[in-house]
Amino acid sequence: MNAPKDAVEVPQRISYSTKQAAAATGIAESTRRQLIRQGTRAARYLGSTILIDAGDLARFYRSLPSERQVERECAANRGAA
Repeated sequence: MNAPKDAVEVPQRISYSTKQAAAATGIAESTRRQLIRQGTRAARYLGSTILIDAGDLARFYRSLPSERQVERECAANRGAA
């Protein structure tokens, strides 16, 4: 199916503000800012505006443990006590 002639192509997002990153991932804006201050996450700056690379944001999100991983780790810790 062809797009209408007047359709506007939406460019792929390459960066997010901390507020947009929070909305996209569910990770609080304050947590995101803290990770940047600690140097564990990269950011770019346009004046005082923090810009977060979309690829870095996706990699960070995918690196977080799943619920099952957390359950297994908690169970293993209970067994070690």
